[in-house]
Amino acid sequence: MKKNLFTLSLTQLALRPEVTLIVATVLIAIFFSQVAPQFSSVSNLQNIGRWIGTYGFMTMGVMFVLLSGGIDLSIGSVVAFSSLILAHLIENIGLNWVIAVIATILIAAVIGVLHGLFVSHFSPPLPQIVPAFLITLITQLVLRGISQFWTRGYPIVLTKAQIPEFIFLGNGNIAEIPIPMLLMIGFLIISFVILSLSILGRHIYAVGGNLEAAIVTGIKVRRVRVFCYSMSSSLSAMTGVIITARLSSAYPGIGVGYELQAITASVLGGVSLVGGEGLPLGVLLGVTLMTVIENGLVVMNVSPYLHLIIIGFLLAVAVSIDFLKRGRVRR
Repeated sequence: MKKNLFTLSLTQLALRPEVTLIVATVLIAIFFSQVAPQFSSVSNLQNIGRWIGTYGFMTMGVMFVLLSGGIDLSIGSVVAFSSLILAHLIENIGLNWVIAVIATILIAAVIGVLHGLFVSHFSPPLPQIVPAFLITLITQLVLRGISQFWTRGYPIVLTKAQIPEFIFLGNGNIAEIPIPMLLMIGFLIISFVILSLSILGRHIYAVGGNLEAAIVTGIKVRRVRVFCYSMSSSLSAMTGVIITARLSSAYPGIGVGYELQAITASVLGGVSLVGGEGLPLGVLLGVTLMTVIENGLVVMNVSPYLHLIIIGFLLAVAVSIDFLKRGRVRR
């Protein structure tokens, strides 16, 4: 009996999304290293770490929304809009870069608050996913249009002020580890504390897992949603901040398709599309896997048009696994 229980626990551990992602990432990295030796160079590994940190923020943001049972399709547009706001505040207004970063994140947070209030106003009676889909899709289109109209499609380049501290935020290293990666690890710890060690975290899982029960038990559903959507927009803005620091400029066309990448990485990491299930570590591992694949394809000079096909395939696999797992639980 003990042997069976031990075998069962090992099987359950092996099937954890975190374990499967680690194994898959290692195997794929070994493959790329063999096919393209430059993949395993120090500079390229640092580049991978930099992009993991960059993409990690927006993916962690959408994780909060998915856990609460919602969805956010505005991520890419928020990244682009926030990047332009930041560059405008620094280059054209002349604000100190720290103040500009704070102001940019606060503006994005307001967008998320509006999302949360809209969803709460219409859900119930509507299923939460309906107003969430509508309002974030509207924001995606509006912010993308504003970004393009505002700049006429041209970038805002940081030319007037040389800000080494700001550039270091996107391109610097500490002990050979990229700054965006270190920032992402720091936020990983914060998100773990919020979701696993706080009452707010339990409420987020409750709202996403069973909305009716959460309402009956007196959970402040509106506050939970506002928090989750504001986190999504704020962390998407953080991705925009890092990209601006990396490129020393802001492009209105950046961030196209980022919502697909973020949702795919979250679901790969074990976050359920129907809410109430998932962990921050799994999400970061999902980002790592996707970044390794994308970087490896670039190193191998694979057509960028194939990248979207692969991302779509990964999303299909992740969603299928999520639905199959849900089906087993119901049976």
